[in-house]
Amino acid sequence: MKDFRPISSYGFIGNQGSCALVNQNGSIDWCCLPRLDSPSVFASILDPRKGGSFSIEILDHPAEVTQLYVPDTPILITTFKTSAGTLEVHDWMHMGPWSEKEEVWHRIPAIYRSLHVVSGEVHARIHFDPKLDYARGVTKLSKYEQGIRAEHPTDSLLLQTDLPFVISEEGAVAECSMKAWERTTLICSYGSTDVPNAEESLEQTKKYWHTWMAKAEKTSVDVLGEWYPIVARSAITLKILAGGDGIAAAATTSLPEFPGSYHNWDYRFNWMRDTSFTLQAFTVLGYTDDAREFLEWLTELLSEEGRRPADLKVLYPLYGTTLHPEEELEHLRGYLDSKPVRIGNAASEQQQNDIYGEILDCVFRFERLKPGIDERLRNVLIGIIEYVCDIWRNPDHGIWELRQEPKHYVYSKVMCWVALDRGIKLAEKHAWNADIARWKEERAAIVEDVMTNGFSQKRNAFMQAYGDDQLDATALLFPILEFIPGDHPYVIGTLEATQKVLTDGALVYLSERHKKKEGTFGLCSFWLVDALVFAGRLDEARENLLKLMSYANHVGLYAEQIDADGTFLGNFPQAFTHVGLMNSALYLAQAEGAKASPIELLGEENLV
Repeated sequence: MKDFRPISSYGFIGNQGSCALVNQNGSIDWCCLPRLDSPSVFASILDPRKGGSFSIEILDHPAEVTQLYVPDTPILITTFKTSAGTLEVHDWMHMGPWSEKEEVWHRIPAIYRSLHVVSGEVHARIHFDPKLDYARGVTKLSKYEQGIRAEHPTDSLLLQTDLPFVISEEGAVAECSMKAWERTTLICSYGSTDVPNAEESLEQTKKYWHTWMAKAEKTSVDVLGEWYPIVARSAITLKILAGGDGIAAAATTSLPEFPGSYHNWDYRFNWMRDTSFTLQAFTVLGYTDDAREFLEWLTELLSEEGRRPADLKVLYPLYGTTLHPEEELEHLRGYLDSKPVRIGNAASEQQQNDIYGEILDCVFRFERLKPGIDERLRNVLIGIIEYVCDIWRNPDHGIWELRQEPKHYVYSKVMCWVALDRGIKLAEKHAWNADIARWKEERAAIVEDVMTNGFSQKRNAFMQAYGDDQLDATALLFPILEFIPGDHPYVIGTLEATQKVLTDGALVYLSERHKKKEGTFGLCSFWLVDALVFAGRLDEARENLLKLMSYANHVGLYAEQIDADGTFLGNFPQAFTHVGLMNSALYLAQAEGAKASPIELLGEENLV
């Protein structure tokens, strides 16, 4: 019986609407259709027996397997090489024009699987076993004129194929023998057979991604140099996660932060914080349209009659604004028997004061490249800044969304400072009619409060929360955010304490509390690279960055967390980790290229 496979053994395909995880052995073990946040149709990554999968098994043994992407695309090629022959499987999701205007792109909820024998002869077994609606209820398979139909009371799925499938209680199975240059294609589509043929879809999909990547090449190749290929892979991964009204934090739900734990969360939502971080990285690469769309959505959201900044949620669904309650799927086993499997996320009800700083920082960086803030957005921003003046003294749940009583988290205070600081700069630049004097008073008050209550003289470092003695990796960001100079004794002490207590080589834990329970956090590990760059320790920063890049899986992807032995933990692929990589590569490339201090080099206008 099929068992759990390492998270790191998966490739990732998608088209901004939906996505799928494809294992190195040829099995699609996770996919939600018609959208990334829809109920799953394949979920064997969470339950190998009940979850459902779409597998291609090579019957000629042994088979040597490799997996890679078509350059500058998310088109995945899995190659099976045996003594008898070699088979390539190309997996992708369609992205192509729906009209003659090629700037308008059509995303179809369909998986294309193209099998092509390169040499010799290969014998394969295809097993199509969908379990719709998170495997709740019964999925019935039947034949129709073009292939196989999967039906559920709430959904339907179609598999277009010429292969002779046999249907049983275990799903639909077909075996085939293919000789050199023979091809066959399977198209798994949601609810409709009206999809392009494989050849047409492949060419359109390649064209879309090459067109999109060309924009990054114009602005990034010369700057990033040797780091460009892995940054490009991260950018494509993030673009796939960008669907609807924001960017999903990850493609999956309930992959555990440590095996057997209950720390299993649904990340298929638009977090204000994650989306803001991602769009900052996109903006630097030249993708300003993505940032503009997010700001337009935010403006619409907060411009509705009766809406106030206090109504702003930590996270939103990718489509619409209605959040359904978090629930547990008790019938699924959970990855590595880690229960519960959750859909929905109760963190939506938390107060997290840092999000306002991330939003204002996103606007600030975007506006420097694309000057001009319209009246509606200006009014929204003024409202947020006034709200921050009112609430920054209050405790909150913090960036890590701990499900406990609110505290005075230091990072939240600093991000409130960022909100006021960026707001002041925007207001002064554009002569806003606002109470800037009050904003400056509150900004200064935050500095005094954090420096007095957020720093531990005993540990010579910034703490996670007031009255706490726990280190937190977020403090690595304080000089990068311009809250405090990079050569300040508090910054140097915090960096030294972090390296001593929270690191395992180049890997960094969220905090001392998390070190006892979880793996290291990908984003925090890249923050350490950034902190080293800003401290002028470029050789050490390069060494760390190279080490972190070595932890990427075989196709350049990362999960949320990495155990000390390199095992991936948490949801996958994780937007935060890829954003961290992109920023670290850019910081280091710029610093090394200029042979100057990063503060002198970057300046506030170039910070990312």
